[in-house]
Amino acid sequence: MKWLRQKKGEGYTIVGLEQTSTSTSLATHQFDPKTVLLLGKEKEGIPVEFLSLVDTCLEVPQLGIIRSLNVHVTGAISIWEYTKQHLKKA
Repeated sequence: MKWLRQKKGEGYTIVGLEQTSTSTSLATHQFDPKTVLLLGKEKEGIPVEFLSLVDTCLEVPQLGIIRSLNVHVTGAISIWEYTKQHLKKA
């Protein structure tokens, strides 16, 4: 948690990859260049004490019955979206 607080103090936006009642869609999110992506554990998600440091939570939009992806898949998709957005600006 100390590291996350330090990054917030340096002006980073902390983005949690988590399904919550207030999560927004990755498809519509605009990433700040200074972003930290916070991923949780499989099945357990991000611990509550870490969620208090998160500026926003994102989830990957999905179709069908399954409502979750493996954490490494969600991380990879999110990193690609961040990269794609910032490649356009380069």
